[in-house]
Amino acid sequence: MGLDLRYNVGQTPIDEDEKEGLLIPTITSQEELNEFEQLNIEKAIEYYLLRRKFKKEIILTQEFV
Repeated sequence: MGLDLRYNVGQTPIDEDEKEGLLIPTITSQEELNEFEQLNIEKAIEYYLLRRKFKKEIILTQEFV
């Protein structure tokens, strides 16, 4: 009789082989990895947008919005 571990979506533990390739050793689940990656993407977009000068002709287009 072994343990019957059940994980909720995103709680799946990352196996040791996958952990070796991670730069952040405290990440232990797929949910934590997804959250960290999303934050990194948001920071990259913010960095890009704050350092770029936009002309009003570009900002006032439907594509930009």
